[in-house]
Amino acid sequence: MVGISRSEREEDAPVSCRRGWTFPELIAVILLVAVVILIGVLSVGRGKATADELACQDNIEAIRSALEVYWTKNARTYPADQAAFEQFLQDRAYFTEEPRCPLDDSGAFHYIYTYDPATSPGPEGITISCPVSGSGH
Repeated sequence: MVGISRSEREEDAPVSCRRGWTFPELIAVILLVAVVILIGVLSVGRGKATADELACQDNIEAIRSALEVYWTKNARTYPADQAAFEQFLQDRAYFTEEPRCPLDDSGAFHYIYTYDPATSPGPEGITISCPVSGSGH
């Protein structure tokens, strides 16, 4: 190997020993990274939606618990209509912060409340649902 320059040795070397990336290899790596990032972004988005839905369900359960306290303090009655229910939600004796559905981006709507004491005078007559989906989740 005396007298052979370094560049001549690299040219004669097998392809697998050459340095650098070929264009198709580079494109394949970029596509692979893009797919992994896309999967991660989609998973985070789904996770947030699920977390918001669970938070909404927890809010509804907290409202139901607070309604039981309200019932005890108010001569065994529940709020009569939506307006009375909204006042109840804003009462600091029951909530430190007014419960709002995390799915409602504007935060403009209260939970939807109906109470039918004629059909069912107890807590079974109460319906609380989400202002966004209307399903109560």
